[in-house]
This record gives sequence, structure tokens and C-alpha cells, in this order.
Amino acid sequence: MGSSDGVRALAMAYGRRLWSKMPNKTLSRRMFKSTVNSTIALILCLNPHTLSKLGGEPAMLPLIAVMVHPGRRFGTMLESALLNSTGLLLGNAYALFGRFIAQKICQSDLNDVDQLHTNYHNYRAALAWLAVLHILMLFFHGWMRCITHKFFFVVFPLFLVVHFTFTDNISTDAGTIAKNFTVPFFLGIAISLACNLLIFPEFGSSYLGTSIVQTTTELQDTIESAVNFFITPNKSNLAPIVKKKKTLRSKLNSTQAVLQECTYEISYSYLSPAQLKPTIDIIREQLSYTNALINACQLQLTTNENLQKSVNLSESALTSLRDEISKAMSIINTVIAYAYDVKDGHKDIDLQAVNFEEQLNSLARGIAQLDIQLKEEFKNLETDADDLITPNDKMFLMSSFHMNFKETANNVCNMLKQSERIYRYRVEREKRGFFGRRVWVSFLFSKDAMKGWYAANRPDVLNDSATLNGDASSRIFLGDNDKTIESKSTVSTKNKFLSNIVRFYKSHIPHIRFGMQIAVGLTLATFPMFVPEARHWFVDIRGTWIGFVCILVLEPELGSTFFVFFLRGVGVISGAAWGYLSYVSAIHQTNPYLEVVVTVIGAIPGYYYFLGTPYVKAAIIGIISIYIVLLSAVIPSEVGGTILQNFGKRCLAMIYGGAVALLCQITFPIKARDELIKEVVESTGNISKLLLIFSAGLDGENLQMSISQKRYDTFKKLSAATKSSLTRADVYREDAKNEPRLKGNYRDIEKVFYEIIFILREILDRLDNIVQLRRAYGSAIIEEFNKEAHPYRRQTIASMSNTVKAVGFALQNKSPLPQYLPSSKIAHDRLLLKVNELVKGKYHRSARLSPATSDSESDSEIVMSFSHRRSGAVDRILKGKFLSWNASSAAIEEVIQYIEELTELTKVLVGVNEFKYGFLSRSLYSDYAAQAARGYKQVVEGSNAQTTTTPAVGGGDVHSEFVEGDGDSSEEESYNSENDPVAIHGDDASTDSRRTGLSNGFRKRVFSLGSWFRGDDGASTRSFGQYGDEGDEGDIPLSLMRVVSRKSIVDRHDD
Repeated sequence: MGSSDGVRALAMAYGRRLWSKMPNKTLSRRMFKSTVNSTIALILCLNPHTLSKLGGEPAMLPLIAVMVHPGRRFGTMLESALLNSTGLLLGNAYALFGRFIAQKICQSDLNDVDQLHTNYHNYRAALAWLAVLHILMLFFHGWMRCITHKFFFVVFPLFLVVHFTFTDNISTDAGTIAKNFTVPFFLGIAISLACNLLIFPEFGSSYLGTSIVQTTTELQDTIESAVNFFITPNKSNLAPIVKKKKTLRSKLNSTQAVLQECTYEISYSYLSPAQLKPTIDIIREQLSYTNALINACQLQLTTNENLQKSVNLSESALTSLRDEISKAMSIINTVIAYAYDVKDGHKDIDLQAVNFEEQLNSLARGIAQLDIQLKEEFKNLETDADDLITPNDKMFLMSSFHMNFKETANNVCNMLKQSERIYRYRVEREKRGFFGRRVWVSFLFSKDAMKGWYAANRPDVLNDSATLNGDASSRIFLGDNDKTIESKSTVSTKNKFLSNIVRFYKSHIPHIRFGMQIAVGLTLATFPMFVPEARHWFVDIRGTWIGFVCILVLEPELGSTFFVFFLRGVGVISGAAWGYLSYVSAIHQTNPYLEVVVTVIGAIPGYYYFLGTPYVKAAIIGIISIYIVLLSAVIPSEVGGTILQNFGKRCLAMIYGGAVALLCQITFPIKARDELIKEVVESTGNISKLLLIFSAGLDGENLQMSISQKRYDTFKKLSAATKSSLTRADVYREDAKNEPRLKGNYRDIEKVFYEIIFILREILDRLDNIVQLRRAYGSAIIEEFNKEAHPYRRQTIASMSNTVKAVGFALQNKSPLPQYLPSSKIAHDRLLLKVNELVKGKYHRSARLSPATSDSESDSEIVMSFSHRRSGAVDRILKGKFLSWNASSAAIEEVIQYIEELTELTKVLVGVNEFKYGFLSRSLYSDYAAQAARGYKQVVEGSNAQTTTTPAVGGGDVHSEFVEGDGDSSEEESYNSENDPVAIHGDDASTDSRRTGLSNGFRKRVFSLGSWFRGDDGASTRSFGQYGDEGDEGDIPLSLMRVVSRKSIVDRHDD
């Protein structure tokens, strides 16, 4: 019975796994549409009556049917059709121009074979002209692919037309060439559009409502979770709320992509999709405030009793405003679901009974009540008003959460107003009955939408075919200095021209490099087509297939090229084999019906992998190979050949073209690891500039505004460029896993870069939040005390900026960090002390200088007078500008902590010029991970009273120390084995484990990056970064664990 139960359980497990791999309803429909589309194209090629109308290249019909497949929403389909049509038109114009000049050079109407014998010199010159044009086209192809993956749908049809027309007889007239490469292509696009519209049509406008409802629901859930986490005394699991950052950002990107699709669609509905753009813009702005709430929760995990008491004081106002926000968000979701016909999305709330004005007033009262209660509760605290703004005070964290939560409520108010407009408009349109719906053509009335079709830097969602070397360059404004403008006018025209060339070259090095790779690789693969003696042989072996395969295998990175070569090889061989099977099943073309059925059977799994899995590159070339190999033997042509010969030629093209691509990439490698470092270095440089941009008045000038509109616009551009750079870095980090490496396993280094990218994103989130708060509320310190505080502000920003730059230069040059870096923490503490002194001097001078109380005054009058003065001081300190500065200071303090973690991780990669015992010091990732995991576990388990941790001060190789003691002990003991001479260390394993803070389960090994350690059961092992009793905690980055644990230590020391 036991064995049979085990077999049954195993079978059920495999059955569930197989069922989970089955296509869902949407994927099944898309597979059906795509299969029908390509089958229609195949039937048109097999039918003799239609075959004669398709020109000389009928095999291009199923090829373009696969490229412009209908298995997607109409907006994306239309965009792809337009991009491919643009490439086809450019390719035909370019090819006809080149062939026209070549015909003039030849001065003969003979075919290529006769030209070789009777007109050799002119024939060779004509082929040389075509070779030059071919190389220029290839360079342009690589350049455009490198800018953005979207341009691939323009330059690949361009390559197809030029590459195939240049192998045709030079004497062929232009009309025939134009027919051969326009009729099948545009007919295939038309069939795809028809299938997309007639078979299970999908419109982005229909999905837009569902997408934005999902996004707003996720936003509502995130806000509720953040507030609940912040006010809950006992917190144990930070992972779920941290993961909501990524989830919310992903859903917002998806919604923006759907809105972009809808802009290009012709929709028939009550409302235009463009009417949701203001709501999406508000959600995008709200993303920064939501991230700030989550960041406050990360620090609040380490709160002490005093801070928790402060949170409890305002708990009622926080929960009340949270409930009002949740109610408003539910109304917003219901309105959008009703206005955009989301199924089952508007049945919970009766919109006719909703009073939008009353709901807005409730939100406004909640915001006002939060402000009032915060002031009243802080007045009643047993704390002097002078101490409300001291360094490391609870006011910083409270201000951060309070200001961002209030801005969240304001954004919800704006979203509610937009929802009311949408609801009123929908009701008004419905009253018109049948005439309420109308056709919306958004892109015809928007210049920006028209530009968006061909915009290179549109924030598209990256997919498998994305090229990742493109970047958005922008001029960076670093201050209000006009000297640079004056100096430009003194530069001569010649020097300006030369400097522009140098600047252009530096900014487009990746584009030039990949364009040269494409040009050199394809020229090596296809040069026989331009050699008179070898041209006929090259055409006979179907050499055009070689170039087709080679250009698809070449990728911008070395690792991607190896991986794509494998994928393309599998796809080509499997597709060609199935095409051979389809031809054989027809029994010498006597049963074309069976041939079509067998082809459909092979195309269905191909479309499953194409539309439903990440293996797009293998699937698409596999499907194309089925039709190409089959039609090459079925359709009569000059080349001809049996099905077996064409199968062999297809496989030969894959081997030869792929080998040339690999050889070119190995000879002139573009490594994803190098590109990853470049993107990280670029991000660090941008962050250093961002620190200077938002820090106005560092020279002591008087400012009316803490951040000007010009600085804000520049900050937004540079911040967006940095986010794009980090996104590319994340993709390069994954691509680098596929690259061969001689120096060891890359997976160990990949973990370090994962932490570095996470840290840079966290820093960027906090800088964005600082700028938004200063723009909304200003900054009292900058606007009132800048003259006295600017040296301290300048020192803080300079130390932060220089440290980030030092990290970037160390990674770029692969050189160790300097031993001593400026301490941003000390500079920030000095700034806070100076600000505290200035605030006391200005707002409490009247209290200190007031006349002494006479002996006749009663004690109650003295108490009332003191209470009044204290209340006035609290009122002034709790002004919006002061709270904004407090929140900014909390964010800057977190930025400093993350910069310190960034420095520690850089030491793991490149080391540090910090000599210990006569050797160059280099941190170990194992030590870094062990300290993070143990310190975080100590925090979440609430064992602060029994165990203490010593934070890493000098480097990541300093081990955590855990000292057991009784709860009454007030002293904290720490022991650092690295500070002792090596000679006194014994050989006893247990003694060494106590000294280093590592258990016996840890493997001590030099540079043991990514080591494994034993679990609590003594047998199982876990990777560093996956430490914790709950599985979700493994999703928390190690750097966040260290920040949380170190913050806990600082709080205990402050207490």
C-alpha cells in the first residue's frame, strides 16, 4: 500500500506540473490565431493560381506572416506592421537605387553567367558597388538595433530586401524586383491584420481598464500594508512589504505599456483611452511616496520603546486617514471599472449613491486631523521642544512617514477628482443611447503620439529580443552658472566642430562598435556573393540563408551570442526536420492536404514556445524553417534542389553563419560583464550629479525656493536616465551568466552586483522623494538658515558625492579603494548639530530673554506661561518646511548608510588599500553575508536584550560578534579577531568559530564567495541571503539586512 500511494502521489505531482504548463485561455487563442495566419500564407503558396501572383519570392509570405504575427493585442500588432512596412519601403528604395547604379556600371542586359565571361571588368565593378552599399546597410542595421530593440522591426525587413535583391541577377528590371519584395510582404501583413481583427480580437482599450484597476488595487493594498506595518508594535516579517515595491513598479509599467498601445488603436467606446492618462501620471508620481512609506517601515522595524510610543500617539489619526484612503481607492477602482467596461469590477459600490464632494471633504478632514493630532501629541510628550530636531531623533522617522502619507492622501484626492470627471462623462455619454459610443483615433490628434511610433527612447518593456546598449543622453544642469555659456561663444567654429565629433563618438561608441561587428561578420559570411567567380556557387548553395542566420545569431554581447547560437541551432534543425517530414508526407506533392495538416501540427508547439515561453529566438526561426525548407523544394526556382538537399543547406547555413557570428564576437568581444560595470559606473556618476542638483545654495546664497523648476526638470531627466541604466545593468547581470569565464564562477560575483544594483535603486528612490518633498513644502533650513549652515551642507554633500565617485572609479579601473574615504556620517551629524543650534537660537531666544518672573506670580501662572512658550516652539518646529527638512534628513541618513554598504561591497570586488599584517586587504562576501544574516535574524527575533552585534567599521571582513549576557547588563562587549596578531590565534575549531562569529557549519575559505552554511538541523544547507525561519525573508537583499541591523545598533547606543 505504501509503494502504491507513493506512485500515485508522484503521478499526481507530475500531472499537476504538466497541467500548469498547459496554455491558458488567452495563450490558446493567440496560438490559434497565429497558426491560422501562417497556414493561410502556406496555402496561398501551395495553390498554383495564387502562386503566380506572388512574384518571384513567394516564400517570403509565410516568413512575414510569422514576423508580424497576430498573436497579440491590436495596438502592438499595428505598431509592428507599421515598423515593418517602413523597413520594407526603405529597403526597396535602397535596393532599387543600388541596382540602378549597378546596371549603369555594367552597361549590359546579360545575365550574371554571361556577364562573367563577356563583361568581366564592368561586372566586377558593379558587384563592388553593391558590396559597398551592402556594408553600409549592415552598419546601419547594427547601429539601429543597438539604439533600441524596437528598431529591429525596421532594420530586419530592410536587411531582408537588400540582402536578397543584391543576389538576384543585376539585369533584372526594377518592376520585377519591386513586385517580388512588396507583394508577398504586404499581403502577409494584411492577412495578419485581418486575423488579428476577425479571430478573437484583442484591443488594448478593452484591457486598459482591467490593467489600471489591478494597478490601483495593488497601490491600495501597498498603502494599507505600509500603514499597518508602521503602527504595529511587533513586527517579524519585512519581506512581503519590501517585495511590494517591485510588484507595484511592474504593474505600473505594464499599465503604461497598455496605454501606449491604446494610443495607436482605433477604439469604439464611450470614453477615450487617453482620458486615463492623468490618472496614470498621478499614480506614477505617487510611486515615489509609496516607496518612501515602505522605506520608513524598513527603519521602523528597529524602533525602540520611545519611538513606538510616538507612533502610538498618532495611531488613531493614521488609521482614520488610512480607512478614508482605502474607501476612496475603492470608489476609484469602481469608477474605472464601470467607465471602461471591466467585467465584474463595478458591482461592489453603487456609484449613484456616492457623494464625491463628501468623500473629498472626508479626506481633507483626515489630513487636517492628522496634522492637529501630531501637534497636540508632541506638545504632551515629556520632551523639551529643543530636542525635537536633534540628530537620530524619532522626529526624523515620524516626519518622513507623516509627510509622505499626507502627500499620498493628496494624490488620492487628485485621483478621486479625475475619477469623478470620468464618471460624469460616462453617464453623460450613456444618456445619448446608441450615439453615445464613438470612434476614438487618439494618435491623429496628438503630435507626441505620432512621434512615439518612432521614438527611440520610449520606455518600452524589455523582452527577449531587446538590445540593451541604447541610452538616453541629456544635457545635465549642475547649477546656475552662466560662465559656460559665455565661454562657448569664444570657441572657434573649427574647434567646436572637432569637439562635437569627439563628443558624438564617445556618446555612440556602443552603436559604432556593434555596427562594425554586424558589418564585419556579415561581410565574412556573404563575401562570395560579391566575387564574380564565386557568385553563382554562393547562390546555388542558398548563401542568402547564411546571412539570414548570421545576423540573427549576432547579439550585442558575447554570452548572448553563444546562448542565441544554441537556441537558433535547435530551432533551425528541428524546424527543417519537420519541414522535411511535411514534404515527405505529401508523397511527391500528390497529397498537399496532408502536407498542410502535418505542417500545422509542427507549427502549434512552435507557437507555444514563441508566445508563451522565454525561448522566442529558437521558436521563431524554427517556425520559419518549417515553411522555408518545405517551400524551397515545392516551388520551382532557378536554384531548385531536392528536399533533402535543401534540408542540408539549411543546416549548413546554421552551422556556417553561426560559426562566423561566434568567431566575430570572440575576436571582437563585447562582454556583458564589462557592459554591466559600465552601466553601474554610469549610475554612480549620475547619482553623484543628482546629489549636486538638488543641493541648492551650497555657496551660501540666499534662496527663496529650495529647488527651482529648472533644477527639478534636470533632476527628473537624469533620474529617469539613471533608472534606465540600472534596468540595463540588471539585464546585463543576467546575460553575463551565459558567458564563458576563465577566472572562476561568475555566479559569486553576480550576487555582489545584485546587491550593488539594489543599493543604487534604494538611493535613487530616496533622492526622488527628497526632491518631491522639497518641491511641495520647501525646506526651512535652506530657506532660513542657509547662510550659517551652508558650509556643513556642502561638506555633507561633497563627502557623499566623492564617496560615490570613488566607488565608480574603482569599479571602472578595477583598482582598490583608497584606505581613507570622507565620512559622510560625521559630516551629516555636524550639520544636524549646527541646525539644532540655529533652531534653538532663533525660535527660543524670546523665551530665554523674557524678564524673570516676579515673586508674586503663582505657580500655575508659571506653568501656563512655560506651556504657552513651549507650545509656540512646537508649532513653529512642526511647520511643513521643518517637517519636510526632517523627512529629507531621514532620507539622507539612509542614503549615507547605503553608500557605506556600497563601499563595503566594492571592497569585495576590487579590494581596498588598507594594509593589515603586510597584505592588501580584501573583504570576503561570506563575511558580509554572515554578518547581514545574523544581524537581521537578531533584530526580527527581538533578541536585542540578550545578544549584541558589532557593526563593520572598517571593511566587510570584520566579523559580527555575539556576546551572551543577562538582560540586566548595560555594557556591550565585542571582540574582533582581526585586530589581534595572527600568531595568537589557536588551531581549535571551536575557539576560532567563537572568535570570528561564525558557527562550525560555516566553511572558512579564502574568497569563498557564495558559500553555503548549515541550517538549524545541522544537515541542510542554505545559501547566504536566504537566512531566516520564514521562506519569504530570503527575498530581502543582504544590504537591507545590514542597514536594518546597524540601525538597530545605533538606536540602542542612542538610548
